[in-house]
Amino acid sequence: MRYGKIICIGWNYRSHLSETNAELPKEPIVFLKPTSCLIGNNDNIVIIDGAGAVHHEGELALIFGRTGKNIPRKEALSYVSHIACFNDVTARDMQTKARAVGNPWCIAKGMDTFGPMSSPVPISSVKNVQDLDIELSVNGTIRQKGNTSMMIFPVDELIAYVSRFMTIEEGDIMATGTPEGIGPLVKGDTVVVKINGVGELTNSVI
Repeated sequence: MRYGKIICIGWNYRSHLSETNAELPKEPIVFLKPTSCLIGNNDNIVIIDGAGAVHHEGELALIFGRTGKNIPRKEALSYVSHIACFNDVTARDMQTKARAVGNPWCIAKGMDTFGPMSSPVPISSVKNVQDLDIELSVNGTIRQKGNTSMMIFPVDELIAYVSRFMTIEEGDIMATGTPEGIGPLVKGDTVVVKINGVGELTNSVI
C-alpha cells in the first residue's frame, strides 16, 4: 500500500490533557508527520543524540481508501478502508520547547522512525471503531490503557473536520490521538501497542 500524508490529532482524550497541561480543545488539534518517519512491525525506533526525552503515544490509525473533500460525518467511515496500530513517537523536550515559544512541532514529531505502524487490516475486521481497547506496554509493563469511546472528537467528526480544510487522499493516514500514560522510551526498550481486533505493533528502541 502506498501511503500519503500522515494527519495526526493532538489531545483527543480527556485523560491525556492533564498530563500535558493542555486545555480542552474546542476543535480538533491537527498536525502532520512526514511519511519518511514511517516504520513497520519489528523495525527499530532510533533515538538520535541530542533528541532529549522521547515518549511513546499509542493510537488507532485510519488508512483512507478513497479521496474526499468536505466529507459529511454520516459518510466519513466509508472513506476508510483499513485501520492499524500506531505509535506517535515524540521528542518531548523538543516539543515542549517549541510550544513555549509558539513554534511548530515538526522536528519533534517527524524524525525518521518516529511513526511505527502495524500492518493495516480492513476496517470491516472490527464491529465499531469507536469501541476499541488500546494498550501500550514497555518491556512488558502496561503504561497506556484506553478505549476509543473516550475520544473527545470521534472518528467520523475528525474526518469531516479535517476534510473541510484539506483534501483527504487515497493512502493518507490519520492517527486519532492517544490516551493517558505517555512516558519515556530509552535505548534497549521494547514497546508494544495492541488494539483488539486490529493487531499488535512491536518495536525496539536503539
